[in-house]
Amino acid sequence: MRGKTSHHVFSPAKAQSLRFSTDHTSSFLPLITRGCVDSYSSAAAFRNGKRTISLWRKSPPLLLSAALIIVALTVALSVEARRLVAVGDLHGDYEQSVSVLRLTRLIDNRNHWIGEDAFLVQLGDILDVGPDDLLIVRLLMRLQQEALANGGDVIQLLGNHELRNFRGDYKAVDEASLAASGGAKGRDILLSNVTELGRYLRSRRAIFHYGPFLFMHGGFSTATAGMITSLKKIEQFNSELSKALLNGTISPLARNGLDLTEDEVSNVANPILVRSILNVKCGALSKVFDKKFPGIQAVVVGHVPHDPRDFEDWRLCRGRLIDIDFGMSRWKKGDPGHVAALEIEEGTWHAQLIETSTGSSSVLGRNAPVADAVMVHYLLGFFALIVAVAVGVLLVAYYVPFRSTSALEPLLEANAIHYGTV
Repeated sequence: MRGKTSHHVFSPAKAQSLRFSTDHTSSFLPLITRGCVDSYSSAAAFRNGKRTISLWRKSPPLLLSAALIIVALTVALSVEARRLVAVGDLHGDYEQSVSVLRLTRLIDNRNHWIGEDAFLVQLGDILDVGPDDLLIVRLLMRLQQEALANGGDVIQLLGNHELRNFRGDYKAVDEASLAASGGAKGRDILLSNVTELGRYLRSRRAIFHYGPFLFMHGGFSTATAGMITSLKKIEQFNSELSKALLNGTISPLARNGLDLTEDEVSNVANPILVRSILNVKCGALSKVFDKKFPGIQAVVVGHVPHDPRDFEDWRLCRGRLIDIDFGMSRWKKGDPGHVAALEIEEGTWHAQLIETSTGSSSVLGRNAPVADAVMVHYLLGFFALIVAVAVGVLLVAYYVPFRSTSALEPLLEANAIHYGTV
């Protein structure tokens, strides 16, 4: 699918209040101090027959310190923040999977990682429907190793179709994929914990927490909030679910993660299965975040596909619930086969939808907010630089005492050169 790339930007509510900044100047304070102490040795100078005091003449360390601060801050501000790219359900469509990874500048034309330290978060449901589901899994396995070597990572989450395959439910598996697996028995072995691919899939997380975002396949319900009550509980849920899938150790918490019983949304506790956008109550969701997950501003989910031209559908509750399942797989009947991903910039936490579109779906092509976000980012960087320079000046003023001409009179007299009288 070829077309233009368009972006839409939004910022999660109150995301700017989170403190995820780094003090780039702390390592330079000792150097500043040494330079300022050295500047105590001031010299007297004569200009046009008048006595002047030069506090800077014998202070090269101080000047060097100031220069290093400016250079270091300029470099720090010019370094791009880490990107996080979130991708929804892929369902066996290898070509679309490659397209979205190239679109987001994570892989090159030879399908090798070029995303440097970026994070790719895939929200589950790679398996079933299309013929190339296992090929996509193997691609992500290789890309994870390449990403880790560059400081990045590939985080694949569990979807309900992965869980269905683990229990031998192959009703939605494409015939070509099932045949390539060696039939049902061959697929049983391939997805078991005795193979590398099986261990990889069974050790995937259900929920990923990063900054003010939570990522999961399904979402939150009232029952989910009663089961997972804190960020610490999320890690426990992930750990116990992996143990259950790898070695059969099933705890009460893991049992909920394995439950694929369809019911009313509010009654489904499993965050992999919940179809949260179908019956979301924004007030209740906000209360859960504020009480149990302080600092979390949005949850990003897949699972429920929708037409991306329905602009408001993918952002609910003022951006606190974000559905990025745009029906990317062309093999799933009724889905639009739309290539799109959510890109998040660490630190500012600005998020934008990146998608390929034709003229018919240009409703998402609102580029002005992107320009505004970039301008704000650089203005904040420039402001930070000005503040840093001002702090440096204040440090100099603090450490370098003012010395009047009278206080330096003995020094001036000692260094004065007399040329006689006229």
